[in-house]
Order: sequence, then C-alpha cells, then structure tokens
Amino acid sequence: MKTRHAGSGAKFLLTIGLGCLGLVLVTLWSPARLRAGELVSARYLRAQGRELVVKIIVGSPPPPSLIVIQNLPAGVAVRSSRPAARSVNAARGKAKWLLREVQAGTIMVRMSLDRAVPAAAIAGEIRYREPGSGTMITLPIAKP
Repeated sequence: MKTRHAGSGAKFLLTIGLGCLGLVLVTLWSPARLRAGELVSARYLRAQGRELVVKIIVGSPPPPSLIVIQNLPAGVAVRSSRPAARSVNAARGKAKWLLREVQAGTIMVRMSLDRAVPAAAIAGEIRYREPGSGTMITLPIAKP
C-alpha cells in the first residue's frame, strides 16, 4: 500500500499554477504586438513637436526590407534621424527610409525636425512585400 505525503498534491498544483502564470506573463510581455494575420505594425510613440518616434514591430518570417515614408507639412525639414533617412525633400515635406535585412522584433525610427509640428499635420506609412507571395503591403503608422 502506497502512502502519500501530506502536501504533495498542493506542491503539484503550485507547480502547475506557477507554470501557467509564467506562460501568461511571457505572452503579455512579449515584444511583438501583432494582430492575427499581421506581419508588420507601426505606431508613433511621439507624434508632435520637434521629435518624432515611430515603433515598428516585425513578425516572423520578416520581410526582407521595409520602406518608411514620413509626410510632414511642406517646408519642414528633418535635421537628423536614426537610422539615417534615405531621402528628404523638405519642399514637399517628405522623408523616406529604406530598411534592409529586417529581423523579427522591434525597430525604432527617430527623427529630429527643424521646427515643431502638431500631431494633426503628420502622417506616415510603411511599405513592404509579403514573404512568399511578393504582394506589396502599405499600412499607415498609427497615432497614439
């Protein structure tokens, strides 16, 4: 006849409970926040003033490259950016980035402008080709 030690069932339940809690925490705190079917999402972390910050989240498998297009009021220039912009046309209020060899995860695009702009005056989009199908996808950068 086998005897059970008091508390062995409680230890088992505690182990299962901690495992489930860990799974929930990893799911909630994972860096990727993509909806089902999305490969890329983008939103402004800062969308007004002299500094703009765009957070891009890339799923897996990642597209080979991303094109980021930032529209600004005509005459507003990008003084600096990280990564460096591929082209800036202050007269048209447009800046473009070509991000190559994209990896799954988070990409931040930061730009410093020559003057402050209101959130209503900016808009941006991300373009990429879906891996596999090659379909060109264009999505707006969401404002906070």
